[in-house]
Amino acid sequence: MENTVHVFIFGKRYEVPAGLTIMGAMEHAGYSLVRGCGCRNGFCGACATIYRIAGDRELKVALACQTTVEE
Repeated sequence: MENTVHVFIFGKRYEVPAGLTIMGAMEHAGYSLVRGCGCRNGFCGACATIYRIAGDRELKVALACQTTVEE
């Protein structure tokens, strides 16, 4: 059985395979990424995103194409 991670995207909870990037998790959840996805290799910076880990007050900034999802 595949390991999964619970993530919240736009306030809705999804269960996605562990090891996906934020961008990959969004696509797995059914979102169609047509803007802000750029090169998908971390060179262009178009997928810059802000996220937060549950229980942590600090906002984190990263590239969605390179950052792996966490519980």
